[in-house]
Amino acid sequence: MKINKVGLVVFLVAVSLAMGSASAVNVYPSMSSDDIQDVIDNAAAGDTINFVNTGTDYTDISLTINKALNMEGNGATIVGNGSAVMTITGTTGLNITGFNININSNAASCIYGSNVISCRIENNNITNGGDAINIFQLYKDLTINNNHITNMVNKHGDAISLVNHDANLETTTTTRVTNNVIDNAIYGIFLGGNFNGTVSGNSITNTQYGMNITGKHTANLGSLNAVISNNNITGIAMENPNVVYLSMDNNIIGQLSTSGYSVLTNSYFAKNSTGTISVTNNVFNYPVTTAFRNSANTWTGNNI
Repeated sequence: MKINKVGLVVFLVAVSLAMGSASAVNVYPSMSSDDIQDVIDNAAAGDTINFVNTGTDYTDISLTINKALNMEGNGATIVGNGSAVMTITGTTGLNITGFNININSNAASCIYGSNVISCRIENNNITNGGDAINIFQLYKDLTINNNHITNMVNKHGDAISLVNHDANLETTTTTRVTNNVIDNAIYGIFLGGNFNGTVSGNSITNTQYGMNITGKHTANLGSLNAVISNNNITGIAMENPNVVYLSMDNNIIGQLSTSGYSVLTNSYFAKNSTGTISVTNNVFNYPVTTAFRNSANTWTGNNI
């Protein structure tokens, strides 16, 4: 019997697409947190979870997500229950976009997790909590973009906290913290341990520390490899003991609320023996420490 090869190929492609295609599931405000958690638990990697925006809030929400899902808020408002609104520990390929999130607890986080790889947190409004985005232990290839974060004033008070003290450093990928608007927090952006990436286009106001860059007290447990550009920041506390590469360009940097400096360093701040620091075209509204100024390989176009 002769086989129609063209027909067979078309059939196999169709079967393959059907087997590999992702699906979308809607959730509604009438569903409890446990109901939504069941939807997440039963979803396959690559699926989309759509929060339907009916104008009614999702209340008492606390979810755990550990797979590559597309969490689409569609402008819906979700309100926390006193615990982390979304725990994303051990997650690769997760996207969280388009939510209005009221953490509803000064002791809780909005998005909280460790060992987070290749995830995107974008276009969210986050307010009223202890920490907005708190990712630690290990992370790589994160995109944290265009989020509006307000009122993180208790617990740690971090709007965006990224802390990698794992020996598995980010080298072939980079993390991007871009175009976020942060107001009324203790720490606007906190980078702990090892950071490799870009911090660009962020507006950070009404914070004690616009940015805090810190490592542990030995150089091999904290390294900075970063481009920091085009930000408007209320001061930088730079305590990282091992600057491998730093480019600071075209930033407007205000005053740290606890000091008379725009850039403040402590006794642990140092440049790696082969490191490079380039500081160009910035506006420092207050002085920078001598240690920071003297560490720069390039210092041009800056206004203090």
